[in-house]
Amino acid sequence: MATPDFDIDQLSESQQLALLQYTSVTDQDVNAAVPLLQRSQWNVEIAIAKFFDGEGPDLVADALAAQAVPPPRAARQENLQHSLLHGHTPRPRHSDSAPRIVPQADAEVVRRPPFLLAILFAPFNVLYKLFSTSFGLFSFLFPFLPRALRPDTTAGTARRANIAGRRSLKPRDASARLKREFEEEYGSNTLPFFEGGYAQALDLAKKDLKFLLIILLSPEHDDTSSFIRDTLLSAEVQSYINDPSTNIILWTGDVRDSEAYQVSSALNCNKFPFTAVVANDPSVSSTNMSVIARVTGPMDASTYLAKIRNTISTHGEQLARVRASRDAQNFERTLRQEQDSAYERSLAQDRERARVKKEAEAAAAEEERRKKAEAEAAETLAQTKLQWRKWRASHIDPEPSADTKDVVRIAIKMPEHLEAARVTRRFKGQDSIEELYAFVECYEFLKDGSVEEVSKPEGYEHEFDFRLVQTLPRVVYEVAEGGTIGERVGRSGNLIVEQIKPDEEEE
Repeated sequence: MATPDFDIDQLSESQQLALLQYTSVTDQDVNAAVPLLQRSQWNVEIAIAKFFDGEGPDLVADALAAQAVPPPRAARQENLQHSLLHGHTPRPRHSDSAPRIVPQADAEVVRRPPFLLAILFAPFNVLYKLFSTSFGLFSFLFPFLPRALRPDTTAGTARRANIAGRRSLKPRDASARLKREFEEEYGSNTLPFFEGGYAQALDLAKKDLKFLLIILLSPEHDDTSSFIRDTLLSAEVQSYINDPSTNIILWTGDVRDSEAYQVSSALNCNKFPFTAVVANDPSVSSTNMSVIARVTGPMDASTYLAKIRNTISTHGEQLARVRASRDAQNFERTLRQEQDSAYERSLAQDRERARVKKEAEAAAAEEERRKKAEAEAAETLAQTKLQWRKWRASHIDPEPSADTKDVVRIAIKMPEHLEAARVTRRFKGQDSIEELYAFVECYEFLKDGSVEEVSKPEGYEHEFDFRLVQTLPRVVYEVAEGGTIGERVGRSGNLIVEQIKPDEEEE
């Protein structure tokens, strides 16, 4: 792919988007696409139309050029001897531009006026038909008249086709009908007829850099039948057209059809059988399709094939160079797209890894925060529980004396961490069972006598993590069941402290 002569980054975002849309449709080189878009005021539709239909004369550019025209030279007189001695420099011959013809859908519809209007304008219609017929006959007798004085035959093509009993069809259907009629008339053949309209064949030839071989037939012409049987259907012509190396797209039209008639008028067809070779001429323009050869009239197969082969071989090298350049551009474009795709995939993988790493770091930070919050909550709970134990220890009644009535003597086997293996103490019979639990919970402070006056923690509900159990028989004295010590235990009792495990709490 050729390096652009300018920096694409200098274009605006809208201009870069227009360039991308234009090159994706036309596959044109950037060096040629940007000037065409500039001449089209960066309008993609106008630029595509100019690419396929060719650019007309620029009136503004012509007017500017006319201001700088040098003064005309003085007329030079020369005789025959001077011409023979100095030779004659021929004028450069330019190929004719091949127009892109798209039949209008409205031409295929025959609109009938209302019945009353048809009766009212019937005399004018008759006079118009007589005048047009007479003028058409006059133009036929005097073909040397300028085209401007001839009747417009293109507009009435569909009407004449209907008069001749040939129904007007769409380009693809008309192509299929021509192929069917061709095989019915001349038998089976191997000609690769293009199944589509002329505009489609022209666009395909322009896109793929191929030769468009246009053959226009007039069944009413006397030489048409012999040309088809002896020349077009000859073995060497069919073999040459079917050869893939020739890069030929064959489009055949019947001038009785609307599209083929418009093509014949645009290509200045004045004699049948008519053959035209259309291709991209790089010497003239990189976008326009040009008529590089015309072969008219009847001729033998060898002469016909020699003219076609000579034309294609002459322009084949130029198209081959353009085709190679385009293939290189497509290869580089594909390679660049693959590199961009690989870069995008790598970038996506990096983004995914970064996302996973970020999520992992966020999860680790969240776990650290949760553990820290749990540790702080546990520490706060432990401090609150310690404060409650100190407060509760200061509110436990002292042990009643031995002569006090309604006394319950309790022997409690303490947990191992309290150092005292067994503690015996007297409680009042009317004390609640919670008093017994509070004594066990606060025994650590009661045994040393280090009871402090602290306030009760607000909003704290203490839960005992043990239970008092009588072994023989096994009786569990739950604090939640309430009651007094005298009612629940009796006059005396031997109890043990059982720690409540976390799974037991869940149960």
